[in-house]
Amino acid sequence: MEIIAKQSKMLLAHQFSLSHITGITVMMKEILRLFPTRKECIASYISFSGTLEDFISELDEKHYDATYVIGINLHIELKWEYSLALLQWCKVRHIPIWIYIHDYWPHHFGHVATVVERGAKLLASTKFLQNSLAEDGYSAKVITVGVPLPEELPPLKPSPWITVPKVFASAGRLAPRKRFYDIVRAFREAALENKAVLYLRLLTSHVFKRSEDAEQINLIEAEIPEDYKKRGSVRIDHVPSASTFNYSTYFAYVCSSSYEGFSMSPIEAAYFGCPPLMSDIPAHKAIAQTLFGDQAADFLYPLGDTTALAKMMRDEVTTEQRRQFLISHITEIRSAIRTRWSLTNTAMLLAGIGRPDMLECIAIEKP
Repeated sequence: MEIIAKQSKMLLAHQFSLSHITGITVMMKEILRLFPTRKECIASYISFSGTLEDFISELDEKHYDATYVIGINLHIELKWEYSLALLQWCKVRHIPIWIYIHDYWPHHFGHVATVVERGAKLLASTKFLQNSLAEDGYSAKVITVGVPLPEELPPLKPSPWITVPKVFASAGRLAPRKRFYDIVRAFREAALENKAVLYLRLLTSHVFKRSEDAEQINLIEAEIPEDYKKRGSVRIDHVPSASTFNYSTYFAYVCSSSYEGFSMSPIEAAYFGCPPLMSDIPAHKAIAQTLFGDQAADFLYPLGDTTALAKMMRDEVTTEQRRQFLISHITEIRSAIRTRWSLTNTAMLLAGIGRPDMLECIAIEKP
């Protein structure tokens, strides 16, 4: 059997080095690991580090032979001058570049216009983002993004839950859109007394200033009653990076975001059998409908409605109906996650994006 394919060299570019642990860099690490490494398909990665001169020098010295470039979220404001420099570098060398969009807000409209004007094509990580871009007049091809999953199937905690108190958990960057203060307020309204505690892992935003991170922390802590602080009912962990988050040890995971282009953590939680309680934004609705079918509404609450979230928390502590549903349907749920959000598939699609027929870079088997 002979493998035939034209050689292609893809360069992935992002604002952060892979040592900066974010949801996207975790995915990028896995994509690079999964990417076809035969001679006909090679992938490498560059981050926006050092001065602009350093950045261009690294491009010239290490990536001069790239056949196409995929920039991840390079339309956002962070280190925008590097995005412009990369676009210019590609233009001068006649190297095709795609911008892979994972987040899109109204204020990004002008930046997307700029990258398109300078020759970039657009990729969207979800259908929702594709539609959002289309509403603003931009065309994008969907390359569904995947979720890093453990090699071995994680064990399931039994129902009824045996650990007391039951831990509701949430984690993420200190961005206003994450609305962590909603989670604390809802937990307070739930009045679960000693039956449950709330654990928040708050990560440095990487995008906002330290003062803005501090402002978010103050808003969160303002929602914690003094007696909760004394009893340790709400635990806040400030960690420098998104180290391993063990969903299997938590009773439920809460995601209260007002916006997500793609929401990885609720999918990971469901994979571990940890019920995700989610605000009813498009990204979360897509997750709930895909994984929970007719029961999707049981895992969603109206955005910003802390009373509704509090009711979900009380109901889950009392009935564990969502946990029981996950446990009884875990085989189908895990299969849906591996099929719908496969990073292997994402890697192969990215491997082919630089080719006109989307297939030339993928190995063709010949008898």
